[in-house]
Amino acid sequence: MISPYITSGPVTGVDFYGRRDLLNEIAAGRCRASYVLGTRQIGKTSLLRQVETQVPAMFLDLQWAGGRLEDLSRQARREVRRKRQQYTWLPPADGLPDNLFELLEAANDAVEEARERLWVLMDEAEIWVRVARSDPEILHKLRGTIQNCPALCLVMAASKSLSEANTLTGKEGSPFLSGFALRYLGPLSPPDGAALLRQAQGGVPVTVDEELLARLLALTSGHPLLLQLLGERLYEDGQLRATTKGDLTGILDQAIKTGVFPQDFAALSGPERSILHTISSGQPLADDAHPTYLHGLVGLGILRREGDGYAIGNAFFARWLQEQADWEARAEVSAEGTLTVYTQSELEPVLEAVRDNRLALAEMEQMLDALRRALLVWQRKGIPGTERLAAALEEPGGPHHKLEATLPLLPGVAYKLEWGGEVRDLLAALRATSIHSGKRED
Repeated sequence: MISPYITSGPVTGVDFYGRRDLLNEIAAGRCRASYVLGTRQIGKTSLLRQVETQVPAMFLDLQWAGGRLEDLSRQARREVRRKRQQYTWLPPADGLPDNLFELLEAANDAVEEARERLWVLMDEAEIWVRVARSDPEILHKLRGTIQNCPALCLVMAASKSLSEANTLTGKEGSPFLSGFALRYLGPLSPPDGAALLRQAQGGVPVTVDEELLARLLALTSGHPLLLQLLGERLYEDGQLRATTKGDLTGILDQAIKTGVFPQDFAALSGPERSILHTISSGQPLADDAHPTYLHGLVGLGILRREGDGYAIGNAFFARWLQEQADWEARAEVSAEGTLTVYTQSELEPVLEAVRDNRLALAEMEQMLDALRRALLVWQRKGIPGTERLAAALEEPGGPHHKLEATLPLLPGVAYKLEWGGEVRDLLAALRATSIHSGKRED
């Protein structure tokens, strides 16, 4: 029998498992600009292709275009021409400008006139970093275009290397990713991983022994590529057989050939590698291990929680780290860019609570008081970026307005600080206790 498992290329429809909440959030279009960070082969392209089946969308592959704007423009025109057969309110492709940003503006005008919305899905968006190294203004143009095109929803899928975009643009003005909503694309949940192994959505379900199912989920921690590779290797006559030592070695070899583990490792900053080295060596983490790094690494599935501590994300990556990782290799991704992005992720639940009016007045005042005290310390230390924070805190308006203006600025200074103490404790408490459903009265 032919194996139902898919080990190459994106999947959609009945072959797409999990990610329901993220799909629904993207399709709702509440965030006009967002980016999804994930490791290699975690399902980023599949996510965008599945979104494409649910909403009017233009899919742009930056890797295919090599970051060349002229090729992206041609790709966008081709997408408009193809999608216009389904969405007749899209503009005629032949009349669109050659410049990518002007093309997006023209598309927005037509979509806005039709009172519709168009999702712009950019895959392999870390390519923008390569483009911006020679022309940093290109990122400001992209962000400005999206901000000025209210009928467009931009969703970028990328590896963590995209975090370097902030270091290229944050010296003057806002970092590129400031204002974008960040979502991590981690491993599948245990129920979704089990459904994939059993091919529960397909026409011919696969029989998997419960003990074997638990073992495969434990080995992979829900990584979709590893699940697919194991399924394909173990599939026999409508069921999965038990694993052997040779199977696990073979899966590791297959995964390495796809570049999964080396490329994921290359996207880690120096401090992140130190954390992984400590855990991989079986040593306890230092009490002062930077919690923001741990938060981000867990979000990406590179680490996972295990009791009160942490473990490497899955057994195959753990083995690769022990046997093949070059711990002395120069990190290509900076601590600056990494912390800026990870801090944004930590702040987003609080910022969303502020925007949705889910914090009490006393809680907002408490946050502002803590920020003012922290600002005084940062100014004495000469931390760059505090001028904009000070100006935001002095803006006219109530606590709600001040927090909306101030919180998005914090990631830009976070990497320069020992990001702990009162502000971190307060953010953690607010995330844990005051993110309520419904709205609260002030």
